[in-house]
Amino acid sequence: MRLCTECHWEDWDRIVDIYPERCDTIPEHVNDEDNYKIILLEKGSIEMNSGKEKRLVKAPALIELSQRDKFECSIKSGIKAYALYFNPTVIREEFTYDKIDSGEFRSTWGTSIYQDYVLIERFSKSSTYGETVMELTLNSFKRMKELFVSTEKELQGQRDGFWPCRSRSYLMELLYFIVYTLYEETPEEESSDQDEFSKITEFLNEHIEEQITLDLITKKFAINRNKLNALFVKHSSMTCMNYLQKLRIDLAKILLSKTEIPISEVSSRVGFPDPNYFTKLFKKTVGVTPSKYRYP
Repeated sequence: MRLCTECHWEDWDRIVDIYPERCDTIPEHVNDEDNYKIILLEKGSIEMNSGKEKRLVKAPALIELSQRDKFECSIKSGIKAYALYFNPTVIREEFTYDKIDSGEFRSTWGTSIYQDYVLIERFSKSSTYGETVMELTLNSFKRMKELFVSTEKELQGQRDGFWPCRSRSYLMELLYFIVYTLYEETPEEESSDQDEFSKITEFLNEHIEEQITLDLITKKFAINRNKLNALFVKHSSMTCMNYLQKLRIDLAKILLSKTEIPISEVSSRVGFPDPNYFTKLFKKTVGVTPSKYRYP
């Protein structure tokens, strides 16, 4: 069975290799051998068995599985979960399993293809359940659920001709959130200021599409501007607002290069309600306008 979404529109033969599932038991296709899987556990707990050890996973949690992983578990208390199945070629046509598993794209550092590869690289690595399972904060779970629901709505509703691009864009935004919030910002050993930095960057990623000001951040985290910027310069070599701007521009570059959704929608999705301002800032930062970046 091919896990995908077919177009409902008459005379428009289009298939998108993304498939959403909501469940109150173990996801039906969790051991499918043709797709990567993202599972969000909202309620309950499960016991996972890797063959060597057992691990109790309590909601809210994220579980990521490759096409090779075998998911053996039992429900310990009633669960509610969301599963998203996707073939990596939905990100780029070049991302076949043979090429990914060979490590071919690890040598493309600094290119746009590597930027996309980073979103899925972890799926190709041999892993234990400890590496594919992550407990989530309530805010992180909320943001990931929002992106799942947005993906699901586009796939099932197909409200306009942009639904294939828009569903892919929400999947990529979800992957972007996982990489740059849950993985990249999680240090091996957290000092008190590293912990504070991680909490603030997590907040920035969770609310990337909203209007975020320095005043909002300083009040929320009870920190003055000088200390806030000193914290960010120490851990990222840039100020807090420059860090946020980089997050937004990097996400915009992904949405522009991999989808055909309108530039005004991309602008709004990355926190710039004024598309004219977004275009000026994008050109100043990247060197070309959004349309030139999309069609070089």
